[in-house]
Amino acid sequence: MGISLVAQTEDMLRVVATAARVCYSGLPVDELLSRFSDEDNEKLIKKVVGMGHLSVVEHGVMTFSVPSSFKEELFKVMMEKPFLKITEKEDGFFVTLNLRTIVELINEMPELGFSKELRKFVPDFLKDVIK
Repeated sequence: MGISLVAQTEDMLRVVATAARVCYSGLPVDELLSRFSDEDNEKLIKKVVGMGHLSVVEHGVMTFSVPSSFKEELFKVMMEKPFLKITEKEDGFFVTLNLRTIVELINEMPELGFSKELRKFVPDFLKDVIK
Protein backbone atom coordinates (compact mmCIF):
# COMPACT_ATOMS: atom_id res chain seq x y z
CA MET A 1 0.00 0.00 0.00
CA GLY A 2 1.29 3.47 -0.90
CA ILE A 3 1.02 6.88 0.61
CA SER A 4 -1.96 9.16 0.06
CA LEU A 5 -2.27 12.93 0.00
CA VAL A 6 -4.37 14.27 2.88
CA ALA A 7 -3.97 18.03 2.41
CA GLN A 8 -1.89 20.63 0.63
CA THR A 9 -1.45 24.37 0.40
CA GLU A 10 -4.47 25.78 -1.39
CA ASP A 11 -3.65 27.21 -4.83
CA MET A 12 -0.03 26.20 -4.37
CA LEU A 13 1.24 27.53 -7.70
CA ARG A 14 -0.08 31.02 -6.97
CA VAL A 15 1.23 30.99 -3.39
CA VAL A 16 4.72 29.88 -4.41
CA ALA A 17 4.91 32.33 -7.34
CA THR A 18 3.74 35.18 -5.13
CA ALA A 19 6.41 34.30 -2.57
CA ALA A 20 9.00 34.53 -5.36
CA ARG A 21 7.68 37.87 -6.56
CA VAL A 22 7.53 39.45 -3.09
CA CYS A 23 11.33 39.31 -2.99
CA TYR A 24 11.73 41.40 -6.14
CA SER A 25 8.59 43.47 -6.56
CA GLY A 26 7.35 46.59 -4.88
CA LEU A 27 3.74 45.71 -5.69
CA PRO A 28 1.30 45.00 -2.85
CA VAL A 29 0.70 41.32 -2.11
CA ASP A 30 -2.99 41.57 -3.12
CA GLU A 31 -1.94 42.70 -6.56
CA LEU A 32 0.74 40.03 -6.83
CA LEU A 33 -1.86 37.39 -5.99
CA SER A 34 -4.32 38.50 -8.65
CA ARG A 35 -2.26 40.04 -11.45
CA PHE A 36 -0.58 36.97 -12.95
CA SER A 37 -2.01 33.95 -14.79
CA ASP A 38 -1.22 30.34 -13.97
CA GLU A 39 0.97 30.31 -17.08
CA ASP A 40 2.91 33.37 -15.83
CA ASN A 41 3.27 31.79 -12.41
CA GLU A 42 4.48 28.46 -13.75
CA LYS A 43 7.01 30.17 -16.02
CA LEU A 44 8.39 32.18 -13.10
CA ILE A 45 8.69 29.19 -10.77
CA LYS A 46 10.41 27.09 -13.41
CA LYS A 47 12.89 29.92 -14.01
CA VAL A 48 13.60 30.56 -10.32
CA VAL A 49 13.88 26.87 -9.40
CA GLY A 50 15.95 26.22 -12.52
CA MET A 51 18.45 28.77 -11.17
CA GLY A 52 18.69 26.72 -7.98
CA HIS A 53 16.51 28.91 -5.75
CA LEU A 54 14.43 26.27 -4.00
CA SER A 55 13.64 28.44 -0.98
CA VAL A 56 10.49 29.87 -2.61
CA VAL A 57 8.92 26.43 -2.96
CA GLU A 58 9.11 25.98 0.82
CA HIS A 59 5.80 27.89 0.90
CA GLY A 60 4.04 24.88 -0.60
CA VAL A 61 3.24 22.24 2.01
CA MET A 62 1.76 18.75 1.67
CA THR A 63 0.51 16.28 4.28
CA PHE A 64 0.42 12.55 3.56
CA SER A 65 -1.00 9.48 5.21
CA VAL A 66 1.87 7.00 5.27
CA PRO A 67 1.48 3.30 6.14
CA SER A 68 3.54 1.85 8.98
CA SER A 69 5.52 -0.21 6.44
CA PHE A 70 7.53 2.99 5.76
CA LYS A 71 8.62 3.37 9.42
CA GLU A 72 12.31 2.53 8.87
CA GLU A 73 12.55 4.78 5.85
CA LEU A 74 10.88 7.65 7.71
CA PHE A 75 13.46 7.32 10.47
CA LYS A 76 16.24 7.56 7.87
CA VAL A 77 14.54 10.58 6.28
CA MET A 78 14.25 12.30 9.68
CA MET A 79 17.99 11.92 10.21
CA GLU A 80 18.78 13.57 6.87
CA LYS A 81 15.95 16.06 6.50
CA PRO A 82 14.79 17.72 9.70
CA PHE A 83 12.19 19.84 7.92
CA LEU A 84 9.25 17.52 8.18
CA LYS A 85 6.67 16.73 10.81
CA ILE A 86 5.77 13.12 11.56
CA THR A 87 2.79 12.23 13.72
CA GLU A 88 2.11 8.61 14.56
CA LYS A 89 -1.41 7.30 14.11
CA GLU A 90 -2.94 3.88 14.70
CA ASP A 91 -2.14 2.43 11.27
CA GLY A 92 0.88 4.53 10.27
CA PHE A 93 1.83 8.18 10.19
CA PHE A 94 0.85 11.63 9.05
CA VAL A 95 3.88 13.24 7.41
CA THR A 96 3.94 16.94 6.57
CA LEU A 97 6.72 18.46 4.50
CA ASN A 98 7.33 21.35 2.17
CA LEU A 99 7.97 21.11 -1.56
CA ARG A 100 11.67 21.82 -1.21
CA THR A 101 12.08 18.85 1.11
CA ILE A 102 10.08 16.67 -1.28
CA VAL A 103 12.32 17.65 -4.23
CA GLU A 104 15.48 17.11 -2.16
CA LEU A 105 14.32 13.69 -0.93
CA ILE A 106 13.48 12.51 -4.43
CA ASN A 107 16.80 13.75 -5.82
CA GLU A 108 19.04 12.73 -2.91
CA MET A 109 17.39 9.47 -1.78
CA PRO A 110 15.74 8.10 -4.93
CA GLU A 111 16.17 4.50 -3.76
CA LEU A 112 13.66 4.90 -0.91
CA GLY A 113 10.13 3.66 -1.47
CA PHE A 114 8.94 6.81 0.31
CA SER A 115 10.74 9.01 -2.25
CA LYS A 116 9.30 6.96 -5.10
CA GLU A 117 5.81 7.44 -3.67
CA LEU A 118 6.34 11.20 -3.25
CA ARG A 119 7.23 11.47 -6.93
CA LYS A 120 3.56 10.85 -7.78
CA PHE A 121 2.54 14.05 -6.02
CA VAL A 122 5.11 16.54 -7.33
CA PRO A 123 3.28 19.49 -8.91
CA ASP A 124 3.83 19.95 -12.64
CA PHE A 125 5.72 23.21 -12.10
CA LEU A 126 8.48 21.27 -10.29
CA LYS A 127 8.82 18.23 -12.54
CA ASP A 128 11.81 19.74 -14.38
CA VAL A 129 13.98 19.78 -11.22
CA ILE A 130 13.41 16.12 -10.40
CA LYS A 131 16.27 13.90 -11.53
